[in-house]
Amino acid sequence: MSSPEDLAEKFGELPDEVMVELQNMLRIYNIDAEDLFFKWEEYCLKMGEDIKLNLKNITTFKDDAREQFEIEMRAKSKSAQALAARGVQRTAKNTGDVFNMLDGLTPATPRSAGPSAAKRKLEKAGYETPLAERTSKLAVGSSPVGPGPGFRTPGAITSVPFRNRPDPGKVMEVYNPNIEIPELPLPGYPGYESRVQFVALIQAKNFGYKPMYQKLVAGSQVLDDRIEEYAVAIQKEHNIPNEDFCNPCSKLPEEVVVVGRIVTDVMESQKRSNEASLLLEASRGDGEGGRVRLDLSALKGYAFYPGMTVAFKAMNPTADKLLVKSVLTPPTYFGAGSKPSDMDEEFRKLAAGNFNVFIAAGPYTTDDNLDFEGFTELVDRIVETEPDAVFLSGPFIDTEHPKVKLGDFPVDMNNFSGYVLEDLFKEKITSQLNRITKSMVLLVPSTRDAVSKHVSFPQDRFQRKLLGLQSNVQLLTNPCMIALNEIQFGISSADILFHLNMQEVKASGKGIETNTFHRLANYVISSSHFYPLFPAPEASQVGYTTPVDLQWMRLAEFPGNIKPDVLILPSKLPGTVKVVNGVVTINPGFMSTTRTAGTYAFMTVEPPTKILEEENIVPPPDDEFTLKHRIYNRARVEIRRI
Repeated sequence: MSSPEDLAEKFGELPDEVMVELQNMLRIYNIDAEDLFFKWEEYCLKMGEDIKLNLKNITTFKDDAREQFEIEMRAKSKSAQALAARGVQRTAKNTGDVFNMLDGLTPATPRSAGPSAAKRKLEKAGYETPLAERTSKLAVGSSPVGPGPGFRTPGAITSVPFRNRPDPGKVMEVYNPNIEIPELPLPGYPGYESRVQFVALIQAKNFGYKPMYQKLVAGSQVLDDRIEEYAVAIQKEHNIPNEDFCNPCSKLPEEVVVVGRIVTDVMESQKRSNEASLLLEASRGDGEGGRVRLDLSALKGYAFYPGMTVAFKAMNPTADKLLVKSVLTPPTYFGAGSKPSDMDEEFRKLAAGNFNVFIAAGPYTTDDNLDFEGFTELVDRIVETEPDAVFLSGPFIDTEHPKVKLGDFPVDMNNFSGYVLEDLFKEKITSQLNRITKSMVLLVPSTRDAVSKHVSFPQDRFQRKLLGLQSNVQLLTNPCMIALNEIQFGISSADILFHLNMQEVKASGKGIETNTFHRLANYVISSSHFYPLFPAPEASQVGYTTPVDLQWMRLAEFPGNIKPDVLILPSKLPGTVKVVNGVVTINPGFMSTTRTAGTYAFMTVEPPTKILEEENIVPPPDDEFTLKHRIYNRARVEIRRI
């Protein structure tokens, strides 16, 4: 068991009574100080607010840790597995199907009271349409097994009422505060049609692939291609001759250049990767797909994650361990630019004032209800201020929401279309979006969206007709790269920042970025890929499954390896905004956490007046001449509480 000194090293100076409680937790759960610190970090992220480690909070932390421990124990119980395999016999109470149509047809469905009872029911009902209360129990009664061992019912969740949410409207962070926010709505605002031009920079039709039909050979080829293409880019970036590249798994008595993919041999999903677990995997073409363990002792600092493509200067004298001497900097990718004539056109479009954008990400309601109060409040604000564009990313109807899992919501049988969850979307989401008439709304799905026909990442668009969405709503893929006027936006609803934070292996030192958000976002930008992590974390690590279709992961690459001007990466991590590698990178946070209301982002962008004045070249030197957009100088971004 870890000593008090180990706890102090991880948690810092603490009161004696708190230290005693932490030591008790180490003894009860038989873990070390590092594992306990990871559990504390996960608890802080789950609560969605800044928490101090005092005696009051340590009590709730202990309760949460005990609950998670019990969940893990139940999941591992052989008796529970055997019971789930057989199926649990349901009782007649609260388990009937709609209209008793399945009576006696399935082993777990009880028969009704008999023909005479059924006849009396029909005569009494007068052939009326069944009530919503009856059909709302469908999801519970139609599953013989019921929710999994780690599931919490909505009644077990205590959330903060929306009207009592902390600091509504408070600005949590500001980027470029020197830029003034214009009075909204803009005077004489004509609507988005004359101010916003939408261009998709990806081939959306390619996202309509058949999910869950992955060929192993095709998937492995994608990984190989990524390594080989990275080697070509590194060679061009650093001007390295061909003979300097070698197979990292062979005996290398002298320092050479090796390229491969970081992998880990940690098998237990509950354990984090560490320095000792890292290996380098070569491509099949250059190294027969072999793996070699890494020795990072010569590096003053490092930061890696599984799936990261890297180039090292290294030696391998024994062919058993690769001694890494240095890490070669990744290739340089350039940002977008526009011709002077196109910039002039944008300047004319924005004659009425700045380009204004709202950015929000789901979940949009707390775990104890499906009222979507935060979403309604956001739409109220949008209707009031009339921004040019609104980015909304899923999940909207979240498959991980307790009430959605149980089917614990009423169904309006008078307007029932035959699609329960789609009707819920239209009732809660579409009805609010229809109030927005002067702004372009851009919807990005999530793999956790119950109304998405596409279940894997990369993910196809929502279906407009099925969800009743109006014409000012643009349906985007996940991920997606688009241009609004000349500003290029990249967005993905996959929580890559949180996933990278869970899987990252680092040691502080020279050249290693200390700001966590900056470092994680740079992984995405420097890889020119919206989801460079592989494999995706398991549900036991992040709380839900991220279904990645490896065969189609090329669709998640930045088109043409061009960096966007603005990168939107919604995450469970606290909302923030930073300029990373020349890209304005925004995490708006989630609109709702499990317990309380969350945050969203607002951005206002000045017209390119200064760019045109400073670089007014008439005529341009050639047809390919472009001006950089420099959004990092023109944009003000705020992270706000709803």
